[in-house]
Amino acid sequence: MAVFPLFVDLGGKTCIVVGGGEVASRKVEILLRFDADLSIIAPEVSSSILSLEIQDKIKIFRKKYSEHDIDEAFLVVAATSDPEVNENVFRDAKKRNIPVNVVDDPEKCTFIFPSVVNRGDLTIGISTSGIYPVLSKKIRKITEEAFSEEYGGILRLLADFRVKVRKSHIDQPEKEKLLKQVIDEFYDNGVISHEALKAILDKHLSYLFRI
Repeated sequence: MAVFPLFVDLGGKTCIVVGGGEVASRKVEILLRFDADLSIIAPEVSSSILSLEIQDKIKIFRKKYSEHDIDEAFLVVAATSDPEVNENVFRDAKKRNIPVNVVDDPEKCTFIFPSVVNRGDLTIGISTSGIYPVLSKKIRKITEEAFSEEYGGILRLLADFRVKVRKSHIDQPEKEKLLKQVIDEFYDNGVISHEALKAILDKHLSYLFRI
């Protein structure tokens, strides 16, 4: 069954990853992109996770998992090589109504990690609902090529333009029409760049605040 693509603010929220290997490391890297307050629970950790602790990006609790480790968690990821530990994490999280993901076990997930493309505030999530993750990764690569790093700056320009339009004297239908128009012009122009968009926006702002 297809999963619903719910986008959640993780900023400052307590997220716990149980496991310290390379699989856990990949999940840690994704969560850190979204400013999660991240703790790792594992007797041993990989060098990549250790380096994040050294940089004060995460906290590591070098211990075996126990039930109350997740009491304050906003979400939990089980990424150990021990099926019994993963099962316990899943059971304990479900009992507390905490979203939980057991890596590579879709039946024990109440949420799924999508393949993620980040371009500043632009976030694109791709999922096959856990059925065929390799396809998600392939589509992610295609998406990364279609949406360059420049889209972060493009979105910031659009956000600033939207604020100015909303403060302008024109009525709401005209505002909505203008916000759509600049996007149509940008893509019809055939040049996807920060400079091309700025030229379009400057043109409309010059007219908007002259009338």
